[in-house]
Amino acid sequence: MYVALPAAVPAPGIVLLPPIFGIEPVIRALADRYAARGFVVVVPNQFRRDAEPDVMERTDAGRARALARAQRVDVEAIVDDVRATVAELRAMPACNGKVAALGFCFGGRYAFLAAARLDVQAAAGFHPTQIGASLTDAPRVHAPLSLHLGAEDPLTPPSEVEAITSALRDKPDAEIFVYPGATHNFAVPGVPGYDAAVAALAEQRVFALFDRLKAAG
Repeated sequence: MYVALPAAVPAPGIVLLPPIFGIEPVIRALADRYAARGFVVVVPNQFRRDAEPDVMERTDAGRARALARAQRVDVEAIVDDVRATVAELRAMPACNGKVAALGFCFGGRYAFLAAARLDVQAAAGFHPTQIGASLTDAPRVHAPLSLHLGAEDPLTPPSEVEAITSALRDKPDAEIFVYPGATHNFAVPGVPGYDAAVAALAEQRVFALFDRLKAAG
């Protein structure tokens, strides 16, 4: 895993759950960015059990390998790993005991499942994928949840966005934002689909939620 520490501790923690490519340099840079905002950030390797556990490049060949790997995962095993990571982060002396989960793309499903099943105080997802496959867990969502989706994202089409919205309609602490014109990867700097304005607004909204964990600490 990758760990980024803030200048002042103790601080709340974030378990950052990466896309299908793994703990790539842009994800490490985002972890550092969030640490600079005053959080202890831990990025686990969601693919550590796979025969190909390493970072995949954002090339055609790398994407094909990453997609194949993502289809091989055991969802329950990853949830167990996230549970263990939350516990390890909470036990760190640098952490104030409050932990949030934040997922990008593939990782967004596991941030959603953390909000439903795990001991986290908040959760969020940037252009999450496959939440629609886990909506049976929606009634269990107990942590404040902030989901950010692109209206033009082919990986989370409008029908799935509607299903997610409907499943969370009775959850007052669940917020869903859909950004017109935004597509997949709008929050990942330097990759196709990145939209700096949408990314900044989505980050502002997520950290309006996460910053509450500082006061709660």
